[in-house]
Amino acid sequence: MARQGYVNLLVAGQRRSREPGDSKEMVEARRRWLATGRYDRVSNLVSHVVSRAAFAAAERIGGLPLILDVGCGEGYYTRRIAGADGPDVSVAGIDVSKPAVSRAAAAHGGGWYAVASAADLPLADASVDVAVDIFGPVMADELARVVRPGGTVVAVHPGSRHLGALRALVYAESRPHEVKDPLRAASAWFAPAGSATATFPLMIDDADALVDLFTMTPYRWHAPPDIEDRLRAAAGAGFETEVDVVLTSYVRAPGPYT
Repeated sequence: MARQGYVNLLVAGQRRSREPGDSKEMVEARRRWLATGRYDRVSNLVSHVVSRAAFAAAERIGGLPLILDVGCGEGYYTRRIAGADGPDVSVAGIDVSKPAVSRAAAAHGGGWYAVASAADLPLADASVDVAVDIFGPVMADELARVVRPGGTVVAVHPGSRHLGALRALVYAESRPHEVKDPLRAASAWFAPAGSATATFPLMIDDADALVDLFTMTPYRWHAPPDIEDRLRAAAGAGFETEVDVVLTSYVRAPGPYT
């Protein structure tokens, strides 16, 4: 158990690199960006949908629901979920990034946090009532294993127009996101239970904030050498883009995972 209150369960064979997941730089950029409140509409939607699912789970099991945040990052959404109006819940967060989980655990002593892979979740079969996956890879087989029948998966993923103007600063040819159902190949385990969107304009004239937004996205891996100059010039001119986020809910079908 680390002094911040998390455990590291990522064994060597599960690591694609020496320091997998988001770097400390990305984690700190995301922490600063989310602290500005510019993504509060997204977190409010997530918290609302998860709270409804938690209420249903509490009634169904007659006890304390367990909510798992898969790819929890620095724990911003996990904390918002834990503190939302709703039933008493137990929350757990996992991520492959040690800097992210360290931040999450230090900021939220009321949750359970572990460095672990979404492809090998450190939870017992049928032990989770609500699983949340926000902007991360969705591992259908592992979710089917850990989510109990009647439980819920909430997947949050980019819409077609999400951060389109930011993409245009990175790529010579910027194309809209191809929106796909995250659990489209898992109909044997999960049935769609509704969807919602958070779509709103985003205007940024603070160059440091725009650099933070860029740094926390996967675009940073494909950026041209002069990207920071482009970002600061764009902020100086009054950068405008759009947040376009899709939230899709699924219910775990009856029957054991096989």
